[in-house]
Amino acid sequence: MRLARFSALLLLLAGTAGAFSLTLQDRPLQAVPHQTPDSSSTQLLHMIETDGARQTAETLNKTHKWSEVRQAVSSGQPDSARVIPALMPLADPSTARSLRLALRYALPTHPAAVLASTTQAKDPNFSTQAVCSPEGMPRSWRIRARQAVMAMHDIHFSVRADTCLKALDGPLTP
Repeated sequence: MRLARFSALLLLLAGTAGAFSLTLQDRPLQAVPHQTPDSSSTQLLHMIETDGARQTAETLNKTHKWSEVRQAVSSGQPDSARVIPALMPLADPSTARSLRLALRYALPTHPAAVLASTTQAKDPNFSTQAVCSPEGMPRSWRIRARQAVMAMHDIHFSVRADTCLKALDGPLTP
């Protein structure tokens, strides 16, 4: 019994001494760096910069990875604003329609990223008017999209925001 008490006391003192010696170190404890994977839009942008837009589009076609572009758009990833204009001219018509639809669904939640992805040109797929058109979208989408665009106060998007609001306020065509 005495041996057990003595051993417990010795362990307690050793633990206390060890903790005290850790507090005497000069440098603070370093956090373990947490590496987050790059967003899909960042990876796509890197592919475009290294391989070119045409090669990136061909790779997306071969590997059936256009869904990554749609995901980047839907989640409002900031780099998607540079990815979309680079890849859109190279997308086949059905992919272009699905990407435009992804932009439209993302408009109420990520208006800045969506408007940054659009063009002021008369492109039938990615012009600001085409993306902001309420045609085929539910009334609730139109209301939420209008509120989101009106809440934007970025001077860089003022022309696109005005164009978008005009398109949202326009008549619904069947």
